Amino acid sequence: MAFNLGVGLLHNTLWAVYSLPASISLLRRFPYQPKPYRPKFVGKAAVFVILTTAATALELFDFPPWGRIIDAHALWHLSTVPIALKWYDFLVEDSLDVSWREQKA
Repeated sequence: MAFNLGVGLLHNTLWAVYSLPASISLLRRFPYQPKPYRPKFVGKAAVFVILTTAATALELFDFPPWGRIIDAHALWHLSTVPIALKWYDFLVEDSLDVSWREQKA
């Protein structure tokens, strides 16, 4: 559990760094674009980091079932479905962005 939590935190941290504005970021994320280039959709990554962290809190801070039916684990599963669907849309949008294509001279 601790290892998975550590990997998840590292994953979220890297995506949070990715979503920072170019003026703050220490990394050059789009090498084939001008330095201030930042696609409009990269802010979505920060939103997903926050949502994923909130969903993970349901796993970490378990509580007894309500009405012997709904517990934290069930809510965690419920909350991860829309996050996964929207995350996939973000990844497709990111992969189609021109910033990943090498500019031909």
